[in-house]
Amino acid sequence: MKKVTYLSGGVGGAKFAKGLYKVSSIKLSIIVNTGDDEYINGVSLSPDIDTVIYGLAGIEGEFGWGIKKDKFTVHEYLNKFLNTNFMIGDKDLATNLFRNQMLHEGKTLTEITNEIKSEFNILCEIIPMTDDKVSTKLITKQGERLDFQNYFVQKEGKPRLKNITYNGSNQAKVSSKLIRTIRESDTIIIGPSNPYLSIGPILSLRKIKDALIQHDNVIVISPFINSNAIKGPSKKNFTDMGLTADIKGIKKFYKNIASKYIVHFGDSDNLSNTYEENILFTTIEDSKKLATKLLSYE
Repeated sequence: MKKVTYLSGGVGGAKFAKGLYKVSSIKLSIIVNTGDDEYINGVSLSPDIDTVIYGLAGIEGEFGWGIKKDKFTVHEYLNKFLNTNFMIGDKDLATNLFRNQMLHEGKTLTEITNEIKSEFNILCEIIPMTDDKVSTKLITKQGERLDFQNYFVQKEGKPRLKNITYNGSNQAKVSSKLIRTIRESDTIIIGPSNPYLSIGPILSLRKIKDALIQHDNVIVISPFINSNAIKGPSKKNFTDMGLTADIKGIKKFYKNIASKYIVHFGDSDNLSNTYEENILFTTIEDSKKLATKLLSYE
């Protein structure tokens, strides 16, 4: 059975994870970004981990995050005391309260993630990039220093950026199991996630980046179609960081890491390591079809 490791972050990453998960002929491991993790209103949140779990369980909300048909009774009542636009549904909050309690009891994020995904009957491996704290920080052109959730949720990704840093990445430890998973994989796939905000934190961990560089079959799916972001602020992020929102910019970002690149029809640079496929996933069958296609590449 072919071993596949997938790097995921954000809603775009979770959408493709659903297609990969439907391919029964592989042993799938998903390494998830935790650079978005924060304490909000005293509760530890791991948005990208939960987005993947809810997506694979088929219970994600209509926008790809949270739980579908969730109620927001707690959020509405909390707004009597705190004016916050960071909305957490009641069922989603229960997941986060469980994580919060387990962290207080001394369990690692990896151990907790394994318990949560098992509760949702998820059969593949879901591995946080690290059990230590790594925080994505956004420095705006106006000199503000923003936490990820402040930038992405409260300010809706609108501020133009001067720099992006991943605080704690130099000290954070990476498990030997995670590195072994990468090394033993036949194929590594990096999803159509925001390279700077969703994959960048994972690559900021030197051991992971080195393991990817040493692997000879790393496939990157572009987050752009016709030089526009499929979702989110990735085009603005690329422009702010001096890269073009196309295959040329993607190849600069993933230099020395990727061996193959997947773009939408018409977006190729006509080089031998670039392949045109449908990367717009309107249904789970679209992502499953692409997943199957990628796994046939030599």
